[in-house]
Amino acid sequence: NPAPPCLWHGGAFYRISREYARRPLTNTHTHGIMKLRNAPRGTVTKNERRYRMDFKTVGNEYRPVPFWSWNEKLSVPESIRQVDLMADAGIGGFFMHARGGLQTEYMGNEWFENVGACIDEAKKKGMHAWAYDENGWPSGFGGGKVNGKGEKFQQKYLRIKTFTPDLEDPRGPRVISCFENYCFYYDVNPFYVDTLDGEVIADFLHEIYEPYYEKYGTDFDGFFTDEPQISRNGIPWSLTLPAEYEKAYGEPIYDRLIELFLPQGDYKTTRMRFWKLITELFSRNFMKQIHDWCAAHGLKFTGHLVLEESFESQLVSNGACMPHYEYFDIPGMDWLGRDIGRCLTQAQLASAAAQTGKRQILSETFALCGHNVGHDELKRNYEWMMVRGINLMCQHLEGYSLRGIRKRDYPPAMYCQQPWWADYKVFNDAMSRVGMLLARGEVAVDTLVMHTQTSAWICYDNAKNEGLGGYNLALLSIMDELDCKHIPFHLGDELLMERHGRVEGDTLVIGEMRYRKVILPPHIAFLENTERLLREFRENGGQVVTADALP
Repeated sequence: NPAPPCLWHGGAFYRISREYARRPLTNTHTHGIMKLRNAPRGTVTKNERRYRMDFKTVGNEYRPVPFWSWNEKLSVPESIRQVDLMADAGIGGFFMHARGGLQTEYMGNEWFENVGACIDEAKKKGMHAWAYDENGWPSGFGGGKVNGKGEKFQQKYLRIKTFTPDLEDPRGPRVISCFENYCFYYDVNPFYVDTLDGEVIADFLHEIYEPYYEKYGTDFDGFFTDEPQISRNGIPWSLTLPAEYEKAYGEPIYDRLIELFLPQGDYKTTRMRFWKLITELFSRNFMKQIHDWCAAHGLKFTGHLVLEESFESQLVSNGACMPHYEYFDIPGMDWLGRDIGRCLTQAQLASAAAQTGKRQILSETFALCGHNVGHDELKRNYEWMMVRGINLMCQHLEGYSLRGIRKRDYPPAMYCQQPWWADYKVFNDAMSRVGMLLARGEVAVDTLVMHTQTSAWICYDNAKNEGLGGYNLALLSIMDELDCKHIPFHLGDELLMERHGRVEGDTLVIGEMRYRKVILPPHIAFLENTERLLREFRENGGQVVTADALP
């Protein structure tokens, strides 16, 4: 007989028995290397402890949750009508997303009347209503309320300039320090916020999250945060950094600033320390603070970061992506356009999700595919993501209206204005079935490839960044080779390993995942904790190989 069918999920094979859809499964019943979990609470009868997976009736928890662009004058009857249209099309929920063109006051009385009506209608339809935490994007500025409170709250960038000590006085209101003939100062972006400062993000919670909870409690699912970021314009700065650096490393930061720009002194250590701290501050003060607030209030937290594709793109914007995914209840990504190709995005996300026990993985997808894209291409693009671990679709974009320039907002329009809308349920059903299977499955991976973002930190000088791209390409080449040989793998992030890594015999454990083999791509250095874990793993008989030793 031919072998049972397989699914390739996030670098992991799932082998599935032909009988699995007909046989009752317990939480420990395994077919090949795929383990199917108990159905979510509420999907089985009270007395039923086992269930059959029903591919004809996929629950709304696995169905698409699109961006619903509120880009027009809102009215309660029209909002309710559109919720009903989504339900009929096989959509499981929606993100209520303030966007360009909105003619109703953001978070005013009329806004919240529509939010409340949509939450109520979603309940009637068994759908999932979510709030989007910003008026536009990136999340954090609270529709202008937070960044409007002054320079402390606004985003800042570290800058360097030279001066002649005997002829110029470099002192000024934004000067941080001077070293030899270099002056360090910060620029301010008044249109966004300092996401490294916990007090700033606490104010964001106060301005945006608390009003929703005060009005609706836990009647809605939670919040989507969109592209929060540290910087998009070079090395970041925060008024909190000098104290945070000294607290972390026991020395002032001022004499070390030159090493962020020039390869002098112990610049490798300084850059690793600086970017590790930046990453941890964003993770703690933005991601974890919002996650913990949502958890304390019975709500979920989802969304995605920005520029996740490569070492360099994620460095200034996020420090590193993988450590932040832990604080999403449903971690997500973004993919723009029709092109598919080599990138780190899906592997980073699927690895961190498995290691931190997250079952659903979201993709905001299809933006910039254009109005003329067909469902054959949409299917290809989303399957390319599903095969790498994505299992929850967030279509971009459903426009409340397409009047005027609204129709040009990152098309296609994935909504009722389309002539194919009556047939859309077929597409949503098909994608949801596979998403359900992936979400209920257990990932089986025993190979870990070390993520070498720390080498990117060392290379980054806000100028030429020599060598950085080479380390990124080296990691991609290893991933390509493993994919071609059908070897399941995850990526190992060093900060997640600090939080959740340990060695048990000849097994390296990261959270819920256990690895017997570790591959080391070309790199400059690892953090001390990483070196300790790898040394202990190797001494206990674990297999550690370098890239050039791969067969």
